[in-house]
Amino acid sequence: MTEIIGVRFKDGGKYITFNPNGVPVQVGQHVIIETSKGIEFGECALANTMVDEMELIAALRPMLRIATEEDLKRVEANRQNEKKAFATVRRRF
Repeated sequence: MTEIIGVRFKDGGKYITFNPNGVPVQVGQHVIIETSKGIEFGECALANTMVDEMELIAALRPMLRIATEEDLKRVEANRQNEKKAFATVRRRF
């Protein structure tokens, strides 16, 4: 048996399974994950669950840590910068 968590990166998107490295994670908690695109911020959609290794399609990537208050502030700042950049592009075109 292998322990997994499900993490969602976009609102309403599907969740992807990761290895929590033994850290208990609850639904709704924000986590920092190592993905094929690099380190990303996501929200837990499926709490720690044990599954049979035969059910896993590929090797699980690891969860790095639970998101800190600093991570949450950085994500919010990035969202504000994204809005400003989008408005700038919209004005120019």
